[in-house]
Amino acid sequence: MNYSKVLVLLAVVFTFFSCVKEPEKPQQTDEEAYVAVEAVVQGLFDEVWAGYDENAITKYQTDDFLLLEHGEVWNNDTIANWCKEAQTRNSGYERINNFERIDARRNGDKLWLAYHNYGTFKKDTIQFERGWLESVVAVKKDTIWKLELMHSTRQPIK
Repeated sequence: MNYSKVLVLLAVVFTFFSCVKEPEKPQQTDEEAYVAVEAVVQGLFDEVWAGYDENAITKYQTDDFLLLEHGEVWNNDTIANWCKEAQTRNSGYERINNFERIDARRNGDKLWLAYHNYGTFKKDTIQFERGWLESVVAVKKDTIWKLELMHSTRQPIK
């Protein structure tokens, strides 16, 4: 085979492979996105609000996250300080959170979710319930959903 034929063959092969696209990753359905954000909320409550782990904050929240907490404005630093204080006054109660979705909407890589948050607090034979009406706004960067805004309002004790 002569040199010019090899060059032509190589050009054809390179052209072919440059035109071949990688298969696109399947798009996440809206329901899959809602469930993924619900898992972020669950993880946040399990690790940060029940586990007092300030190091887990950035796992679930954007750097510019805001929490509107019953009339107060909190950011990641406020929450980290709350975790540190909660560790020192830990009363031994186990906190278990359950969520009931009210509604959710997605627009591309932004999603909002409204839900009821029911907290059960247990210690030995003592148990009591608390409830909050909450909403979050989540953003997806690459493949990761994180919360950028949360609004939480306490509900009356039943």
